[in-house]
Amino acid sequence: MIAGRYNETVKIFHPVTTINKYGEKESTYEEIYKTRARVDNTSGNRVEENHEIVFSYNFNFTLRSYVPISETSQIEWQGNKYRVLTLQRRREFNDIYVQAEKINT
Repeated sequence: MIAGRYNETVKIFHPVTTINKYGEKESTYEEIYKTRARVDNTSGNRVEENHEIVFSYNFNFTLRSYVPISETSQIEWQGNKYRVLTLQRRREFNDIYVQAEKINT
């Protein structure tokens, strides 16, 4: 692990489910952790969905092994949120390798 490569600040969000006064389950995301990460661009594409042009970006985030992240988490980086696609805990590198895609809002 080369610590100088972890040069981007990211925030980790976990889903929190609450029940409102009508008995409905509402899912919101709350920030649980802020850390440094290595970010690599995997691919970017412009696609048309429902007669709307959407930019789909995929990034790889490399986090330290102690960061609390799961498959249901979201990552915020540079003001954009990313959905976790795959999560790989690599013991030989002592890190977590995350593939994520941008959430279009």
